[in-house]
Amino acid sequence: MGLGARGVLCVLFLLSIWSVAIMIDRKMVFKKRIGDAQSDDAKKLIQTKNWAALQAWSDSRSTFVSGVVKSALESEGKNSEAVDRAVQSYLADQRISLERGLNVLATLGSNAPFIGLFGTVLGIIQSFGVLSSQQGSAMNAVMLGLAEALIATAVGLFVAIPAVVAYNYFSQRLRNATLEAQSIRDLYVSKLSQ
Repeated sequence: MGLGARGVLCVLFLLSIWSVAIMIDRKMVFKKRIGDAQSDDAKKLIQTKNWAALQAWSDSRSTFVSGVVKSALESEGKNSEAVDRAVQSYLADQRISLERGLNVLATLGSNAPFIGLFGTVLGIIQSFGVLSSQQGSAMNAVMLGLAEALIATAVGLFVAIPAVVAYNYFSQRLRNATLEAQSIRDLYVSKLSQ
């Protein structure tokens, strides 16, 4: 394998480690912060307008949904506009925190195959160099060089596919948690105005 293809494989290996580290970090953060939302309990308390129990429920947890409830309960003015602003501010802060590293996964997912393809192109160039410099039985050397060159493309795909799957998984979980939080906010505002 040529020096260029080896360099590309080393870069892909390092990117793979980075990708896995982000996936593990996000998995732990999402499990701790979003976990099982348990928003049904909060919705029941909101339905019954049991504000003291709702406050106790939100104080006993440190999850995404309990933070939304705390923001709503602690909003100044206790009107729908104040609650909406407080919850939107909370959601924006949490989104920044929870999305950390997801852009790297998206970038790796879209660009790792091209890095692998670059290694393949370097390997093919090297194989044609071997073909042009040798006479006679160069075919085996060329075929070996082409096979080695295609390894870079396979490794690029090996890095990209898990990164894309993880990006989609975490993005969907964040989207679902945000929708659930907005649902709780809307329910709280509707009960507050009654």
